[in-house]
Amino acid sequence: MTSQVGLLILAMAMIGFLLVFRAHFAVFIAKGDSMLPGLQSGDLVLVDKLAFRTKNPERGDIVVARDRDELIIKRVVGLPGEEVELRQGELYVNQHPHSEKYAVEPGWLNLGKGRLLENKYALLGDNRSVSRSVFVHAVASKDQMLGKVIHSLRLRPRWLGSSLNRTT
Repeated sequence: MTSQVGLLILAMAMIGFLLVFRAHFAVFIAKGDSMLPGLQSGDLVLVDKLAFRTKNPERGDIVVARDRDELIIKRVVGLPGEEVELRQGELYVNQHPHSEKYAVEPGWLNLGKGRLLENKYALLGDNRSVSRSVFVHAVASKDQMLGKVIHSLRLRPRWLGSSLNRTT
């Protein structure tokens, strides 16, 4: 009898933990090459869904956001009211080169400058070597952001990457 009560308490505790975990966190799979070198297609990312309830996204945050009918994983590179531009793979904020403190895949990608409206954030992939036809950037409101990526897990070694199907 005592062992049954113990198992019941353990099962209830696990259910409670899972409910709390699910309310606070989400797990997504990265797709495509736009976030290389930091994230590659197939990586699992853990997202804090409550990260932006009490504070605003910051430059450098990696976020999961809704864009049209899709979910995207991108980095915040521009804040409300700023003018953002990409010249030959280099980020400019308010017409000044911005030193990015995270790894980017160098390239020659250009994106014309534009000023962000109130509550709008510029999102950009870290891979600047992709072609212009590949989706690498977006403008999103805080409401479109599902949360902040707080951890990633690579499920397969890099050396396997070239032999598997990869989507962009």
